[in-house]
Amino acid sequence: MAESGKGRLTPAAMLLAPSILRHALRTALAATLTAALTLLLSLDQGYWAVFSSILVMQADFGSSIQASWSRLLGTAAGAALGALAATLAEALLGPGASAFTLAMFTGILMCAALAGINENFRLAGVTAAIVICLHKAGGNAFTLGASRFLEVGLGIVVALCVSLAWPSRARVLLRFGAAKALAGLAGLLSALMDSRMSGQYDQQRIFHQKDTALRLSLKNRQLLASARREPGPSREGERLADLLQALDRLAEHMRSMDHAIVNAPPEGFHRHLPSELTELGASAQALLLALSQLVSNAQGETQGTEAPSLADTRSRLERALNATGDKLLELRGERVIAGYDLDEVMHFYAFYHGLRETARETLALAARLGMGS
Repeated sequence: MAESGKGRLTPAAMLLAPSILRHALRTALAATLTAALTLLLSLDQGYWAVFSSILVMQADFGSSIQASWSRLLGTAAGAALGALAATLAEALLGPGASAFTLAMFTGILMCAALAGINENFRLAGVTAAIVICLHKAGGNAFTLGASRFLEVGLGIVVALCVSLAWPSRARVLLRFGAAKALAGLAGLLSALMDSRMSGQYDQQRIFHQKDTALRLSLKNRQLLASARREPGPSREGERLADLLQALDRLAEHMRSMDHAIVNAPPEGFHRHLPSELTELGASAQALLLALSQLVSNAQGETQGTEAPSLADTRSRLERALNATGDKLLELRGERVIAGYDLDEVMHFYAFYHGLRETARETLALAARLGMGS
């Protein structure tokens, strides 16, 4: 518990984190530039442009593109539907509260229906309501709608220009996220091995590691979606997608190990090969940590040769995998397993299968990353 407490960042440290400071500065710069442009262009309601620049500025460029597209579509639909509803209601009922009520009801109804079909239109209702309210105060509804669209577009263009000039790439963030996920899986594997070999299931530690792995997986999936929207070579995006799939398979193998040991008896067949299983788990953990360092290095995936430490760690895991398999064959030949009931045998082989597949998947991933594939 002390270690986890030491690893946590204080609120002050989080505020000073480079990624947070960079995002804050980019957002402030985009808002300030937009505000200056609205003054230069003498826009009466230029604050909508400033709002837009703040709203669409995301932590990475891919997310900013998605947010910009969503806001632009929502604004266009809301401006058009709001102006249409206000104009038709006034033509039917004449100026007054009845026309305003009808326009608001029909305009928001149509926008909400669009938002239900496609979430990119979820802000359409806000724009439609603004146009209808301003039209009631005086002014042509379609002119108001066009002005709102141009103001929002101005804020979006400024935000995207700042993002391009001072980029924060989702692919870079995803690389570091994948590195953290590999380190997290190494921690989960360590917790599982300690629980099995000690015969005491550490529920709190294992739950914490599984929860961390799940959170990182969800965050990395979101970053992958953003990375695919960014300009750049598609090969890198596919390489990152392949890495995430490998991480998912590793997590699945470790969940199988967890299921096998949660209700397993403390003393079981595994006690006949403690050194082999311990070394297999330790060498797999070491390779996961080595891969974490490799992935976090921006140059690591493009190098054509492996780092010596990675090659050595791979060889260690291969030897441990072979040694465990040989020892298990020896024990089976001696019919040691016949002294255990079926339930214990199933628990052991479920655990061993998960550990073996974790090792194999890690070796395969190391081969792909080491070759820069």
